[in-house]
Parts: sequence; C-alpha cells; structure tokens
Amino acid sequence: MRFRQLRGAIRDLDEALVHYARIHATLVRSLADEVGVARQRIGEQPDAWHPLGAGLRRYVLRRFPYTIIYRADPEEIVIVAYAHQRRRPGFWRNRLRTDE
Repeated sequence: MRFRQLRGAIRDLDEALVHYARIHATLVRSLADEVGVARQRIGEQPDAWHPLGAGLRRYVLRRFPYTIIYRADPEEIVIVAYAHQRRRPGFWRNRLRTDE
C-alpha cells in the first residue's frame, strides 16, 4: 500500500525528531524506527486500528507519546498527523479540509 503524508504531518514528525535530537541522538533513531514499524503495521492491516470516525483511524506509538492519525483510501494511506498526546486534541482537523 502506498503512503502519503500531508505537509502538516511532515512538520509534526520533523518537530518531534528535532525535539528528541536535542535530548539524545539515539532517541531520533528510536522514534524513526518506531514510526517505520507503525507504518508497516498500518500498511499490512489498515482497518485494524482504532476508528475515529469520518474514515480516520489512529495508531498509538508504544514508546513515544505520539499517535498517528491516518485515512486508508483504496489506493493509498494518507497520514494526517503525528499528534503529540499532550497537544491540544484535534489540532489537525483543519488539515482534512485543506489536504495540507
């Protein structure tokens, strides 16, 4: 299954990687690895993760306080956000209208 990330999601992940790089370099690799595993699992079973409504689902990372918000379309999986679990809920909803 093909993946596409909205620009806002790319920014979310970049910000998280920069944050963890300031703490320790190995955390960057750990976060990147965990996101890679999550994407693989989502790609293998896109409908297996918790539904949010409106065709959206969420996958909660195990080691880091982030949730991947995505939509599984027939041809692709669209990652809408890498949402920090303590950030204001639903901050990413405007991205659905703008496809940012």
